[in-house]
Amino acid sequence: MSKKNPKSFSILSIDGGGILGLYSANMLRHIQEDVLGGEPFSEHFDLITGTSTGGIIALGLALGRSAAEIEKFYKVHGGEIFPKKSALLQKILCCFSSKYSNKKLASCLDEFFGDNKVSDCLTSFCIPSIDVSEGKAVVFKTNNNGKQDRDQEYLLRDIALATSAAPTYLPLHSFDCFSSLADGGLWQNNPSLIGMIEAHTSFKDFENISRINVLSIGNPLSNIKEYVPNRKNHNSLLAWKSKLVTMPMKISSNATNDIMNILLRTHSMNLQKYLRVVHDNLSDEHRDLALDNASVSALKRLQALSDKDYHNKFKDALKEFFKEEK
Repeated sequence: MSKKNPKSFSILSIDGGGILGLYSANMLRHIQEDVLGGEPFSEHFDLITGTSTGGIIALGLALGRSAAEIEKFYKVHGGEIFPKKSALLQKILCCFSSKYSNKKLASCLDEFFGDNKVSDCLTSFCIPSIDVSEGKAVVFKTNNNGKQDRDQEYLLRDIALATSAAPTYLPLHSFDCFSSLADGGLWQNNPSLIGMIEAHTSFKDFENISRINVLSIGNPLSNIKEYVPNRKNHNSLLAWKSKLVTMPMKISSNATNDIMNILLRTHSMNLQKYLRVVHDNLSDEHRDLALDNASVSALKRLQALSDKDYHNKFKDALKEFFKEEK
């Protein structure tokens, strides 16, 4: 990889998806322990990018935390962040406020990240969000070219709260000059392209790089089936409900994957390797998995799906991805 080979540039991208991020964290733990020999991801990637729950994971890895520590965060705190509520109560809450408070999430992130700032990270990152008040995309990032100093004193926990503030699920987040920040998954749930653009535009001496390698870690969100009835009187806000959030996230992830595969086939933007790790063909027994289903059963199944996918589907491809290039 690039930190072993100066002619390559390596990017780790992690999708958004709420509690489904446990799938990603577990997959990353397998990679770190089995493929990287326990070495931190910061020693193998020049840039880590993540959105929403993937942004939380990305920030942890950029700070030097192990994937096992991050996986534990999801297992221990998932049920506290997304407490189970009755269907009736959820419908009532959605009419007046977000389904969940972000107080528990903020407390957990405060404990996990402490007072660490962007400048404390061991490798570069970029984290998408949205400034709702301005109607603009925002990307929080390290100082990748020596001139991007806006974010350097921002607390990691603030960026984590901003990128994971999924509308209807969690409140908007505000800090510093930003008054209304929302989940970056609404425009870049699979931030692989964000990483590619950042690599091409923000890094010194990039002209010496001949190839980019991208490892994209997804989760089951893109393959959880959701339907809006195409019948008269069924195209209402009530018919769409939370799909107004999850549908754009899925479309963003799948469309970005399609674009990345086109770039790979055409050898565009110096893309040499692109490996997408994501669960597909979700069986009926897992149809209740959701962005906010943090039940004990759901967490166990997410871990089991990730374990199975690593050992049966991706292990060999991942080892090939990390082979040193001469």
